[in-house]
Amino acid sequence: MAGELIAEKGRVVALPAGAANIVRDGMDGVTVGGRAVRLAGQDAPPRTAVLCFGQQAAAARKGGWLQARWHETGESTVRDFLSYGEVWEVNPYEIGARRPVTRKAFAVLLRRVAELLALAPLMSRAVIALSNGETRRVLLARALLKNPQVLVLDDPAAGLDVSQRERLKAVLLSLAAQGVAIVMTCRHGDEAPGAAVRGAKARRRHPRVCAAASVGGRPVVEIAHLDLSYGRRVLFEDFSWRVNEGEHWVLRGDNGKGKTTLLALVTGDSPMAYAADIKVFGVPRKVGVALAGVRARIGMVSPEMQAYSGAGAMALLRDALRRRPRLLLLDEPFMNMDAEEVRAAQAAVVGYLETHPRVAAILVCHREDEAPAMFDRVMSI
Repeated sequence: MAGELIAEKGRVVALPAGAANIVRDGMDGVTVGGRAVRLAGQDAPPRTAVLCFGQQAAAARKGGWLQARWHETGESTVRDFLSYGEVWEVNPYEIGARRPVTRKAFAVLLRRVAELLALAPLMSRAVIALSNGETRRVLLARALLKNPQVLVLDDPAAGLDVSQRERLKAVLLSLAAQGVAIVMTCRHGDEAPGAAVRGAKARRRHPRVCAAASVGGRPVVEIAHLDLSYGRRVLFEDFSWRVNEGEHWVLRGDNGKGKTTLLALVTGDSPMAYAADIKVFGVPRKVGVALAGVRARIGMVSPEMQAYSGAGAMALLRDALRRRPRLLLLDEPFMNMDAEEVRAAQAAVVGYLETHPRVAAILVCHREDEAPAMFDRVMSI
């Protein structure tokens, strides 16, 4: 053991995310960078709750298969996931066991946490169908429902849009004011509570395109008049987009607005692709059309692929580039990377695109400072 990390009630300790500060939740308690987390003035191990990407991966795998998120029915809902029995892992066949909190007290806490994190619109949604940012919020809620003395967060702002990053900071400051000790890692200084973010943008209701002059290449992705809804939740309405050879796009939008869904329509992972007017490399998405040849020309990195494969983002990126794709889809490719790894990944992407000028690329990221300069086109949804 490399020593202890002392947390104090009502204080937030922010550490750089990366190899030096890996969060582990093991049999001997929670450690950050090999240091055991302890609460100042308390000899006994503190009541600690942890939020890390491993939990997000476990929640994703609960669906059983990678494409399950595009079939929103029949899965555990957020309300189920945050229920008393799920949070405290209650065995219904265990009689007379002592519970750490009563159901009545838990119900009160659940209402408070749901209000704090604005979870009402998500409660009836399937967990497997949540966006990456929405999943982070739900996992934070589950951690808070443990009513911890110490809250340990491993890069909690990863995958969150600007408004949700600001909400997260406000939530953490509120928890600290209530006496919770918080230890967190973050990749950017402006993600720590108390740091200000400049240039936060208002939410847009309609797609907005900002593009450089066309390079005149052949179309790689063509989407025409897309209408897509899940129940009452409208994601796309009369949406059209064309990506040509040699074009490099950044796809932006708030959490839950459909960025990952759009990429799933392109790859054919979403069954909705077959009810839409979509062509990739000139091949339409329709029943009877083989996807193998199209997919062989696509390289992709995403948090879902990390969750299901267990491979790191950098390994997935190297594998994607090794296949020499003609279309590169990068969905939050820098998630779970430290600053040095991000720079290496950016250099790898830029190097490949510079040596393959006809390759089209779409990058999903919530931070403008992570998009390489050659991504000179923006689609905001």
